[in-house]
Amino acid sequence: MTAIAETICILHVDDEPGFADMTASFLEREDDRLDVEATTSAATGLEILADTDIDCVISDYDMPDWNGIQFLEAVREEYGSLPFILYTGKGSEEIASDAISAGVTDYLQKESGTDQYAVLANRITNAVESQRVKRERNRQLDAIETAQEGISILDEDGRFIFVNEAYADLYGYEPDEMVGEHWELLYQEEDIPRINDEIIPTVQDTGYWNGTTTGLRADGSTFTEDHVLAQTDRGELVCTVRDISEQRDGKQELSRIKRAMDEAPIGIILAGPKQDDAPITYANRRFLELTGYTESEVCGRNCRFLQGEATESEPVDAMRAAVDEGDPVSVELRNYRKDGTMFWNQVSIAPVRDDDGTVVNYVGFQQDITERKVHERRLKALSESVQDLIRADTREDVAEIGVETARTVLGLEANTIHFYDEDERTLEPVAASDAIYDLLNDLPTFTPGDSIAWRVYESGDALAVDDVHADPDIYNPDTPIKSELYLPLGEHGILLAGSETAAAFDQRDVVLGEILAGHVTSALKQVEGTEQLRDHQRELEQHNDRLEAFTSVVSHDLRNPLSVAQGRLELARKQCQSEHLAAVERAHERMDTLLTDLLTLAQDGETVTDPEPVALTPLVEDCWTNVETADATLVTDINRTVLANESRLKQLFENLVRNAVEHAGPDVTVTVGAVADGFYVADDGPGIPEADRDTVFEAGYSTSTEGTGFGLSIARQVVEAHGWEISVHDSADGGARFEITGVSFDDM
Repeated sequence: MTAIAETICILHVDDEPGFADMTASFLEREDDRLDVEATTSAATGLEILADTDIDCVISDYDMPDWNGIQFLEAVREEYGSLPFILYTGKGSEEIASDAISAGVTDYLQKESGTDQYAVLANRITNAVESQRVKRERNRQLDAIETAQEGISILDEDGRFIFVNEAYADLYGYEPDEMVGEHWELLYQEEDIPRINDEIIPTVQDTGYWNGTTTGLRADGSTFTEDHVLAQTDRGELVCTVRDISEQRDGKQELSRIKRAMDEAPIGIILAGPKQDDAPITYANRRFLELTGYTESEVCGRNCRFLQGEATESEPVDAMRAAVDEGDPVSVELRNYRKDGTMFWNQVSIAPVRDDDGTVVNYVGFQQDITERKVHERRLKALSESVQDLIRADTREDVAEIGVETARTVLGLEANTIHFYDEDERTLEPVAASDAIYDLLNDLPTFTPGDSIAWRVYESGDALAVDDVHADPDIYNPDTPIKSELYLPLGEHGILLAGSETAAAFDQRDVVLGEILAGHVTSALKQVEGTEQLRDHQRELEQHNDRLEAFTSVVSHDLRNPLSVAQGRLELARKQCQSEHLAAVERAHERMDTLLTDLLTLAQDGETVTDPEPVALTPLVEDCWTNVETADATLVTDINRTVLANESRLKQLFENLVRNAVEHAGPDVTVTVGAVADGFYVADDGPGIPEADRDTVFEAGYSTSTEGTGFGLSIARQVVEAHGWEISVHDSADGGARFEITGVSFDDM
């Protein structure tokens, strides 16, 4: 492939605008040929595609209107094989499989860090380069199918974008001289109006024109030409020209056509429909090279001799039906060479008609697409391997599956996975295929700066080295390994593959290897997350056990003796009168309040999962009656309904009201009002010093001898259980104002 020189226009669809803009910036920084247009929805993306020439689409998967697969299907339906890369943070085997089935060009999972953008830029340029090469080949194929001699292709502006040698020779130019020039170069000034006013409109209306025109050569001479114009679905004009100034001998004409077809880069055959079984009458050189047969072995036979055991009936039936109807057809099927080897063949057949429309020949085009099919199979197998990686329980299991997948799916027979040991700062071998031991006696442990492996691990970029002995960072100069493939696994380690053959790994190996490395890295992250979750679960279970033991002590071992003491107090009052008994009663009540608050803290910490609409004003007034408020005054300045657990919300208001009465005095005025995204409870008491506002919610904090120190801690617990936030401020009257924000309202 040749490198892309012109601008690559990219459409990036991601419902997170910040991420889309950041991705555009990094991509354009990675490669100044990339021009990224970002949007946040698939619908807008389709509008942009309709109005703009886009070379490649990048799309997220999880979006609110259409997901990435649905968007891909819409693009495929309208824009055919336009390169489409699914670039998503939500990766799974199912998504990857669906993407492949829908015809995704590439699949890349979002990672943390900026190294991913270099990988993404590389995927984009590879996809666009491949698509442009394929498009160019299709143009040449269209020309071969349509043309008889001189061939050229004009863009929508009437300028040459392709000229073959025969066409240029007719006019006395070199092909390179004509590319980029306007067609008016080849006609006399007096003939141009006819072409503009009659011929081109006919082509635009019908898609085809055939007739004679007078061509103008570079030396000023003219000649009469048989001229055919056909318009492609891309708006381009395919021009075929034949000099009919002097009719040449028919055999010479056929010989010229044969030579042209023999130089074609794909296999071409002609078959005669008027003969029994439509035998092959002509096969070009590329067809013979592709199949391994000689011309004498091919001519006179029907092309079904290429079929074999693995040839499916469906594409064969499609070709037969098209031939019976006189229609063109294109299929993909397994064929067999003379030596018995199987190859995937893309076969396109078109009828050739005479002036009366009668089919006089069938022309068939054959192209070996085995490499593409192998690539597609490997992509599918990589997608299927995700499930095995997801089921892995340990890092070692992930490594074993990764090594086996590299061997069986990617054909990397000799490969290893090394994990990074943070304590030792080394890359330690953890898994290897059997074939690696044919090359190495012992698996090496890499340390900083001692190898190509360490260099690639630190860079994070995949690398294929054609000759490791020419690299100054080679680990073992005596190794029999000549070429290696290095695939970083993020911060976790690296996958290496080696071969005794120089330059054994190409760009496809790198691309497929990066996909596998991405799957392995994701699986390692999942294992780490699972292990952390298990540790957290164990800690939570231990915490719950301690909490259960504590609540048992509070509710049984402490409350039972208190109940006994309260009963004894009643008996003592019946037997005697003493001023000390009232103090004992107050102490009992104090202990009971403390125990109740402790149980509330211990038992009511769960997150609220099923909130319901709760009207604030009646709930606040109800809470007011449940608290000893003495001469205090309640002012409600809010008429809203919140989504909350009603019982827990009562705890919040009762504790805030009780806190105001205890700390601001019996005649305090308590006001409940609204803020932008929540509500507040304020009083006109002395307030809370700014230095104490970070500690007032801690269990046990209190400035009142009557308080337990748990009220505000319980209030914060209720707020956090709802996913809200609570903060302390000065009220308008100089007292304390507690603001609860992040609240969801239901005022409908």
